[in-house]
Amino acid sequence: MQRTTWIFGILLMFALALAASGPRPTITHAQEGEQSAEQCAALTVAAPATAASACGDLAPGEVCLGSPNAQAQPGDDAFAEPGATLDLSALDAISTEAADPAAGTWGVVAVAFPANLPEGEAVSGVLFGEATLARVSTAAVERPTLTVSNPTATEANLRGGAGTHYPVVGVLAGGASAVADGRNQASDWIRIQTENGPAWVFARLVTWDGDLSTLDVLAPDDVSGGEDTGAPFSNVTLATGSDSVCAGAGSGLLLQLESESEAEIRVNGATLRFTQATVLLQAEPGAALDVRALDGEVTVSAQGRSVALSAGEQVSVPLGGEDGLAASAPGQAQAFVLAEASSAPIGLLPGALACQVSATTSNVTLRVGPGETRGALANMRPNEPYRVLGWAADAEGAPWYELDTGAQTSWVRQDAVEPFGACDAVAQVEAPPLVFAAPSEPLISEAGEDALPVSDFSPAANTVWQMYPGTDQMSGECSGAPAINFCDHLAAISPATGGIMWKGMEASPYYLQRIQPNVYAYSGPNVLGTGRISMTLRFTSENAVTMTQTLTLNSEPNCTHTYYYTGEKNW
Repeated sequence: MQRTTWIFGILLMFALALAASGPRPTITHAQEGEQSAEQCAALTVAAPATAASACGDLAPGEVCLGSPNAQAQPGDDAFAEPGATLDLSALDAISTEAADPAAGTWGVVAVAFPANLPEGEAVSGVLFGEATLARVSTAAVERPTLTVSNPTATEANLRGGAGTHYPVVGVLAGGASAVADGRNQASDWIRIQTENGPAWVFARLVTWDGDLSTLDVLAPDDVSGGEDTGAPFSNVTLATGSDSVCAGAGSGLLLQLESESEAEIRVNGATLRFTQATVLLQAEPGAALDVRALDGEVTVSAQGRSVALSAGEQVSVPLGGEDGLAASAPGQAQAFVLAEASSAPIGLLPGALACQVSATTSNVTLRVGPGETRGALANMRPNEPYRVLGWAADAEGAPWYELDTGAQTSWVRQDAVEPFGACDAVAQVEAPPLVFAAPSEPLISEAGEDALPVSDFSPAANTVWQMYPGTDQMSGECSGAPAINFCDHLAAISPATGGIMWKGMEASPYYLQRIQPNVYAYSGPNVLGTGRISMTLRFTSENAVTMTQTLTLNSEPNCTHTYYYTGEKNW
């Protein structure tokens, strides 16, 4: 990741200027709120900039102080100034403090988690806001146990997971016994401890000396020892605060892995496995551990249940126990609102996240190009993320995003959506040209200036028309498929800036631009994204209209379907 030092310098100077001491005038409550908002806005820029400039590339197993209001346990005087680093293996806990706009501080710590990855690789982490990350001690993960025995003279296979599809990793000899410390959700497989580590045995092949239900429910592929014997901080507890004075400066833990290796980190008893992914974790004691996949895919396992998340999905893992941090089985995967992750300082991660946008309401319109006069395709689904492909300005200079909507690209005004990710790095692209259907005949008399003015029959208010489409007149290289004939139907026609809106049988309206008095046209993708459509509509009186429509499907690009409409106004 390239670091823009000059930007950091500007941001730091800005932050220092805001924090400069001196006499201040008396302010009202309203002014106080405005000042606080300004302080928060400055803080959310300055604090990450300070951390980014202080903490460069970390070696696996290092932790770096990104801002002054963070602590390490055991305490170390060297961990006092931004940029100071410590060995993660020497620590028991790391904590950061909530944002304080008055003081201009927001706790930020950068961590390179080894996460049992190959040498030289690490999971990039950012602990921020009111958050504490603590190493789990051996005593903290002690589990109930009981003794299981093989009552037969035949060896019982031991497997690497709770199921016959897992590989055989050993045997339990006839008459032999072992200590069991877990079971799967169905209690038909039991995990035992062997000289070579944990393994699973089918419950019907063994007997046991107590109540099997007292054993902890484990993930079916859990063969970990449950102790902090691997890489430092590979088994941790996380606690984060739920409130912040600054809405844009929250609390949590960011994790990112750019390599193709699989990372495994245990958080509050839940195991996270991911490759080339970015994850946001928030854990309110006694409530839930919320895991959000910001990019890539991550699997969350706890108490015998595993949930796979893709980018844009989250899962909540209920937390309880004496400390309020013990994980139960995770819930269902569901989409999350990008705004819920907007307070995380994702800019501190080495890998930039692709720009995404979302709409908070259901009335944000997608169009065929940048500009309010472009044809409407559909409305954005509220709170659903859309990937940004580029941007371009409309005729008035306003910036628009080009979005990937699946069947075709669509455009939305930038100030109508909420951005997330590296949106400042989105490339400018060329806007699609304005294309209109050419009229088949002259529409205005070529008479001189003395000719009578043309009457304007287009509606000045919302109107409803009865439309009669002609039969499908197919031309070109058609496959022999039957004609596509439309039924008579109603159409809504309403005035719009520089044109009209047409809504017939389509799911969304089309914008037709005025190209002559009484004549309006559209040419571009159809609403369904299955082809291109051209429409030339002409008002012949206040109560009569004609329209020529051509349709070319993507599946048959050399075949043209032409319809000649007539219509009469109902009201």
